[in-house]
Amino acid sequence: MNNNLFCDIQTKNILYKDVIEEVGYQLEKDNIIKSHNDYFQEVLNREKCGDIEIFPEVILPHIQSENILKTKIYLIKNEHGLIQWHKQSVKLIILLNLKPNEDKENLLEIQSFMRNLADEDYIESLIK
Repeated sequence: MNNNLFCDIQTKNILYKDVIEEVGYQLEKDNIIKSHNDYFQEVLNREKCGDIEIFPEVILPHIQSENILKTKIYLIKNEHGLIQWHKQSVKLIILLNLKPNEDKENLLEIQSFMRNLADEDYIESLIK
């Protein structure tokens, strides 16, 4: 895997919205996105388009936006346990941020990663 495409994040926040807000602030500070406010809304709006749960206790919010300056996949876990997402707990948030007009090499890497998510053992390895 292309390690530049992936980033592990450990959070102390336990509420999903707080986690996304925290990530958004950091991404704006690091010039990965233009606006944390827009980003926060884009991630929350993504949920309205369909279910983002891909495995028990694993969610995959993913967005493509002009607000995103650099494509990244974030593997987000709580340092001390679980994150509350609606009325359930999650162990892992896989947050895919895709900038428009991404180069073919990164798109192929993302496709490969997404195919791997069909393998329960692979997902379990990400949770650990």
